[in-house]
Amino acid sequence: GLSISLIYEAGLLVRGVTRGDGIRGEVVTSNVRTIRSVPLRINEKAFVAKALKQLASGPKEIEVRGEVFLPREVFEKINREREEQELPAFANPRNAAAGTMRQLDARIVAERQLDVFCYQLLFDGAPAMAAHSEALEWLEGAEFKVNPNRTLCKTIEEVVDFCNKWEFRRDGLNYEIDGVVVKVNQTVVQEELG
Repeated sequence: GLSISLIYEAGLLVRGVTRGDGIRGEVVTSNVRTIRSVPLRINEKAFVAKALKQLASGPKEIEVRGEVFLPREVFEKINREREEQELPAFANPRNAAAGTMRQLDARIVAERQLDVFCYQLLFDGAPAMAAHSEALEWLEGAEFKVNPNRTLCKTIEEVVDFCNKWEFRRDGLNYEIDGVVVKVNQTVVQEELG
């Protein structure tokens, strides 16, 4: 897939941007709006309860970062249809998802049934919570789709066990992965580590 940044103001989705070169991305808001798992409005209860708790007046901007992907079964269906139309098949779901997000016609994007997993939360450009796990819980409460195949590990041994488990289960997922992502839970330590 590809990384996406979803920008909300006053709880409403106002902009969707690809990561691009890491500094400047492409604005793809109309395409993002076609992804069913992207809320167009943040769930009010989550927005008010946690956001106002973190910042006295509430954040002006909420940024949710995630990964847009094409589920395997959708990828296979699209390639069957392309072959019937005598069009070249897409090489892999990642390239198909990235190319789809760059389409000029949002109707094509909607037809391709992209999905997203959200993984980071920022309030006014800064980490929203003291712990990454809290941010993921907030995202779920606000009705963002967060990968359910995660766990909070207390020791490095638990991390290794989790990685080993998924080495053998990864092919059973409906989306492709490069591997397991391991994150330090404390956002202040994440910032220090870079």
